[in-house]
Amino acid sequence: MMKRKSILMLTAFITLMSSTVICQDVQSTKVNSRDNNPSRRYLRPSLTIIYLNRGGTLADRMQVLFEKYSVPAKYNDHNVATRTIRVDDLKGNIQEGQLKDFLSRKVSREIVAKWFNRNDKGEFNMDLIADRGMYNATDADVIKAKASERKMALLQDAGENLLDRSYILVYDVKKILTADEYARLRGLPSEEEGYYALYDCYLFKLDWTDSVAAVFYNNLWNDSFSFDPARVEAFNKTAFPIVFVDKVSNAFGYVSSAQYKDHSRNILGSLSDDQLFARLFSKIVDEADTQLAQRNEDFKVKIPVFSTQPIQAKIGLKEGLSVDKRFFVYEFEINSKGEKKAVRKGVVRASNKIVDNRGIATGQTEPSKFYQVAGRKLYQGMLMQESPDWGLALTFGYGSTAGVVGEGLSVMLEANTSLYVGKVAHSYPPGIKIYVMGNLATSTFILDVNQNPNDPTNPEFSIYSYSGGISKDINFLRNFVLVPFVGYGVETYTNIADGMDKDKYESTFLEAGARLGMNLRYNIQLLATYSLNPIISTDFESKNEIPSLTKEQLDLFKDQRKSGQLTIGLRFQF
Repeated sequence: MMKRKSILMLTAFITLMSSTVICQDVQSTKVNSRDNNPSRRYLRPSLTIIYLNRGGTLADRMQVLFEKYSVPAKYNDHNVATRTIRVDDLKGNIQEGQLKDFLSRKVSREIVAKWFNRNDKGEFNMDLIADRGMYNATDADVIKAKASERKMALLQDAGENLLDRSYILVYDVKKILTADEYARLRGLPSEEEGYYALYDCYLFKLDWTDSVAAVFYNNLWNDSFSFDPARVEAFNKTAFPIVFVDKVSNAFGYVSSAQYKDHSRNILGSLSDDQLFARLFSKIVDEADTQLAQRNEDFKVKIPVFSTQPIQAKIGLKEGLSVDKRFFVYEFEINSKGEKKAVRKGVVRASNKIVDNRGIATGQTEPSKFYQVAGRKLYQGMLMQESPDWGLALTFGYGSTAGVVGEGLSVMLEANTSLYVGKVAHSYPPGIKIYVMGNLATSTFILDVNQNPNDPTNPEFSIYSYSGGISKDINFLRNFVLVPFVGYGVETYTNIADGMDKDKYESTFLEAGARLGMNLRYNIQLLATYSLNPIISTDFESKNEIPSLTKEQLDLFKDQRKSGQLTIGLRFQF
């Protein structure tokens, strides 16, 4: 270890000669591109999380949660003494430039000091870097190291590469509203309790270049063998370079954690005020983390396909793997210009067979299992790259969607519960979704075959229905999916014929059936739905002197419910 350090220090001396400080003279390198770049080597990122407190009771309450927050298992925990920035510490409107300057002046030393285990006297050592190098190693790294002359010391030294994956997240929760305040802002009645919030999340990185490392070892390094008080003082005045990487904000408008004040309307049960506030915090950090992983290459886990029957890879809880997390699978090909290019060959998701690999790799780690949802046949050795999604799907359909009379349009929104519940319950089944669906149709109902179809007294119904339920995606043959479902709905027929608009027929029903989908693209499917919708209850209301429907005609509505319903549509997943 000392020999390696001496060589590096000699190289630094030759390279920089009389350099004595780090600061503006050290040039920042280009930060990892946000463009998809599967060929970039994956190294375990380290996170320093800081909360920007804008003042106020709710902001202070949020600060408590951030200061207790544990860095997700996917990252190395690199939190330092500075966990909060007060808005008074910054001047003017909050911008990345101000934050970058503050972090460089006030926080960068803490980050570097933690990397090198600096003690109260000002001495450094390589213990944490060595430990993280070992923890970062995969089975392939371990096997390769054991075959080398230096063996496991090679993995310890490799930990130094992790310094260039040292990231800082600054959460700026700009506004927190109670549900009452939010309702007043929107001009709506106040029926909810809970919270709404707006946030920005800034991503920065310690710019640990070869030049910065050389200056550090040459001018600032101190240990028990060569202690120099002047270097202690020099380190205390050094501002290490920080670079801005990215900024994400609310993905779906306000982040909300609210429920009905009338607790009898909360189908899944009611939460306390503290639980609602904690859920708001969790939604902020989960939403920001998903966006950052979608947009920044270093946050995307990468690993070779270990086997294909079933699809397996040697990652697990250490890499933050959870049920239904999505991965793209790439094969590297040489194009006509002789350039190596990553070509996506398939899409897989994690099953609930996830390995707890939170330890140092031995070369014999068990793999986790995945299932394919799109693409071609996959082969061992292809590269799997994490590609997070929101677990949402929107389907637009046409057919006998509104049930008993005529055809119409339907819109369905699905949410993948496995993607969220699976983060804490690793045995939760994959592909479990909840859905809500709305339908619209207009139909003319002829009472008598001998009746003039143009008679304005004929009932003409505007038909609305909505339903909700639970479904499960069952993927097969790589590009097909079968989705059995069961749910409950309400359907309303309003007579819109002239003078008859006070007639309304309503029914509640169960729905059960299956959807069959075929991939047009990895995230777009052609979907056919067949369902049976037996009626539970009916109600006919008429304020006209002569109702437009007789009992016999109402019975006809019920009878037609006995036939199945077919819908064809497009499903967009994101």
